[in-house]
Amino acid sequence: METNSFLDLHTHTRYPGKTFIKAQDIEIAAKNGGYSEILAMPNSAKIIDSIENLLEAQRFDEVLDIKVHRTGSLTKGLLGKEPINYKEFIGHGVFIFTDDGLSVVDDALAEEIFKSLKFENGAVFQHCEKSCHTSPGDIAPPNDGGILKPIPVSEETEILERDLSLVEKYGTRYHAQHLSTEESVRLIKEAKMNKLPVTAEVTPHHLLINNTNIETSNGMYKMYPPIRTSRDQLALIEGLKEGTIDVISTDHAPHTIESKQRTFKDAARGVVGLESAFPMLYSSEIFSLDELERYLDKNPRKILSELGYELKKSNSFKWEFCDKKFYTNSNPKNSLFEGRKTLIETNGVHV
Repeated sequence: METNSFLDLHTHTRYPGKTFIKAQDIEIAAKNGGYSEILAMPNSAKIIDSIENLLEAQRFDEVLDIKVHRTGSLTKGLLGKEPINYKEFIGHGVFIFTDDGLSVVDDALAEEIFKSLKFENGAVFQHCEKSCHTSPGDIAPPNDGGILKPIPVSEETEILERDLSLVEKYGTRYHAQHLSTEESVRLIKEAKMNKLPVTAEVTPHHLLINNTNIETSNGMYKMYPPIRTSRDQLALIEGLKEGTIDVISTDHAPHTIESKQRTFKDAARGVVGLESAFPMLYSSEIFSLDELERYLDKNPRKILSELGYELKKSNSFKWEFCDKKFYTNSNPKNSLFEGRKTLIETNGVHV
């Protein structure tokens, strides 16, 4: 079976700067998962908040056998206090800005940013987390057990609701990253009904896992947004199928195994996902192949091309049917899907 290669709208490369992985590790993970293009988040070891750091990142990107599209941070140092020079970045072909991993929480600053990016024809990609700069939580209720700090639904929805009001006011292009709640799906649906210029994404792990039997002793399950209830999970699936959510993005977040093999409270937040996304989604039998190609390929390409990015010609990947356990071949291996059944695999070589 052949598919078009995929485009991931949410990858953490970790480079440039001193990091525990190589740029080639991102390439291998992408190709092993059927991806030929990625959108890189700016929260690398050297934050992409200056043209100097952008150019350094692009020097690494250019030697890879995948296309890496770049974003800039919304604020200097991801501190949520002062905007970067958006016009300068747009002049270098970067049209998307995000503090992913953190939110712009300050309301006055958010309004200034939305107004500026509307004027400059840029886009806000927002990680919605109200307490990210003060006291971020650990896990979604009811799994906190009085020890771990809970992450209520409002952590996500309060930022999202404020942002959508700013989109309505200024008309700024907006993309909601890694939605996790039923209420967020409702808010995006309402925004689209009102013809606002918004899109949204969800991750494979929020589609395929819920917190019914989550292992609170296993730091591998720690991430933001957290894995939530089966009701939220079903709302996310329905949101995709009805077109409220546009894209499945991996939120590929490499961490050392040591940083994940800790108590839940002390573990790093995030999991890798480039290599596992399509095999796990296809093997779930929740979505048809046509649906998956829309969420992983057609819609991400439409979003980037409409914002001004130059896309490469789509490659094809050959997939073989199988019935075996999935294991990540690339580094690092902080995946939630190790040992799970897969019905399909690829050799990571595009044709």
